[in-house]
Amino acid sequence: MSIPLPDSSVPRLLGFDVPTLQTIVDHGADEAIVAMLDVAPDAHWLKLFDERVAALQGELGLAGVELDGTSILFFGSIADSRRLATAISALINGINMEVAGHNAPLHPPAP
Repeated sequence: MSIPLPDSSVPRLLGFDVPTLQTIVDHGADEAIVAMLDVAPDAHWLKLFDERVAALQGELGLAGVELDGTSILFFGSIADSRRLATAISALINGINMEVAGHNAPLHPPAP
């Protein structure tokens, strides 16, 4: 049995860098929760991400989201970092499936 090679045209989530979370968020001074990707997303992926990330911001109470090369920075006072990680992973996987031509649900699962 052979294992298919991952699609290198879409970014894969490598992991997270989670600083000490603050009760009150100062977008300019606080460290971000960083989702690390293996490759920088292309323009089509970024367009899909921009279309969907606002819903995630509202759902999780994020103050801001920025993309910087292979890092997605999330600013917020979220108390449940596991919930954030699950939602971000679902968002990235959903976008990747759409880019790869699959019809998958694009919304993160309900907590």
